Amino acid sequence: MKCWAIPVGMLATNCYIITEDEKKCVIVDPGAEAQKILSFLDDHGLSCVGVLLTHGHDDHTGALEELLDATGAEVWIGKGDVYRLNRVPDHEVKDGEEIELAGMRFSVVEVPGHTEGSVLFLCGDLMFAGDTLFYRSIGRTDLPGGDLNNMQRSLAKILAFDSDYQVLPGHGPITVLSEEKERNPFLQ
Repeated sequence: MKCWAIPVGMLATNCYIITEDEKKCVIVDPGAEAQKILSFLDDHGLSCVGVLLTHGHDDHTGALEELLDATGAEVWIGKGDVYRLNRVPDHEVKDGEEIELAGMRFSVVEVPGHTEGSVLFLCGDLMFAGDTLFYRSIGRTDLPGGDLNNMQRSLAKILAFDSDYQVLPGHGPITVLSEEKERNPFLQ
């Protein structure tokens, strides 16, 4: 499996492109700069078959419409954030759901707190964390739809994971869950 992070937009949102066969791919959080993302796909000979959204904030969905129009891909988002989109998504995901896309299996974990419908997508040893968990930090809960109590419950759920996932956050550097458990002050 290959996974690339492409920072996009004014907030340098990490847009991820994942492929198993180097032909079909999945995009996570296309926040902005659709042409930059599409050029990357063209340069690597990739065809996008699905877009996964960790939550519905504009800095994670800004390039969605243009990407879907260009690729014909389908989109998945947590049911609590559907209202944030300008379109009806193809799929509303819920906790424990398994998604098969481009030869890869993604597990859905609901983690409300940053938004009502925030989710993690787990694929192999990768955790697409959106704005729930960052390198040595967590996502904001003071924006509309945010909730500190829900965030604390979601972080407790993440702390209970046995696997040492590579954490791919919505912003900033990639990290490892075991290190976050030891060094992230919000997980203590």
